[in-house]
Amino acid sequence: MARYAEKLHIVPVFSPAGTTTFLSYAVGLENSHWVTFLINLGVMTSDSSDVGTVTVIATDTLGNTTDAQDVAVPFTYRLSGVMGTNEDWGDITAATASGMTFNATDDGKSIVIDVDPDSIPALHSTAKGVRIAVDGTGLITQAGIAVNAFVEDRYPQADHISATT
Repeated sequence: MARYAEKLHIVPVFSPAGTTTFLSYAVGLENSHWVTFLINLGVMTSDSSDVGTVTVIATDTLGNTTDAQDVAVPFTYRLSGVMGTNEDWGDITAATASGMTFNATDDGKSIVIDVDPDSIPALHSTAKGVRIAVDGTGLITQAGIAVNAFVEDRYPQADHISATT
């Protein structure tokens, strides 16, 4: 049996879409040791001065709806090279709660974001999950963005406990 089948819970939280502003499904924290999000950026039809922002949101509400108590939290990330030409990842970078930015020069790149579930209660005491928010506000169009979560479960097993309900 493959390693990821039991020790790493892979959860699609936002399907590929040509949209620039969205919230992913939230990943529950209760049974998670660690959460890593992988954001794949498609080809963006915009000039390089247009900017999108990625934030991590701690939330009381699982699913893909907002809650009045939602709080943006700091995180660390790495930006990949361009798909098919450069498989190197950039340096680990700390982002504030304001998030990190990307632009059209990041076509075909990926962003990997790490969230330590143990750090969330100090930032949002009643949070049940974390999600990704992308705000392009029309600046970058046809981004074709997809988001997956890689969850290190507290109780690894072949049939995972739901991470989004």
